[in-house]
Amino acid sequence: WTAAAEKSILTVVGWHGGCPESEPQHCPRTDPVVIMLRTDGSRTLLGRSPHWPEKMYSCLAGFLEPGETLEAAVAREVKEETDVDIGPVQYVASQPWPYPSSLMIGCMASAKSTQIKIDPNELDDAKWVAKETLVKAFSGSDVGLIPARKGSIAGFLIRNWVKGTLSN
Repeated sequence: WTAAAEKSILTVVGWHGGCPESEPQHCPRTDPVVIMLRTDGSRTLLGRSPHWPEKMYSCLAGFLEPGETLEAAVAREVKEETDVDIGPVQYVASQPWPYPSSLMIGCMASAKSTQIKIDPNELDDAKWVAKETLVKAFSGSDVGLIPARKGSIAGFLIRNWVKGTLSN
């Protein structure tokens, strides 16, 4: 913590910051993250992070590498985390996510392979989950998993896929 940091103010509705006594402006960075729903007919592939509440499963996600396309990032992340190959990627929606200053870019793709081999450095578990199981989970039944939180883009992707308003 420095004296200059104490004088720092946010301007332009928080998009810029800096010390009013010096010229340099700081523009906070936003890191792009792909988050994806992979489907295999009436099943979707969900993963579980070791840091999440017990039984919580969600869409896989990962940061874009410099110069990487959305499609390449989706395919790479799914392959790295679960060893599943996917087909063409479809953009669905995006959501700003303040923790840690990310832009979540929601995509979906069909699986070309279904055998899962998780990377234990990335995930605790991953599994194919049927729409019927998710319907029960959303209604509060104990089916051994808790789907992504409402209000998150992962929750949006999963819920809309279950309702049939997303398809690829």
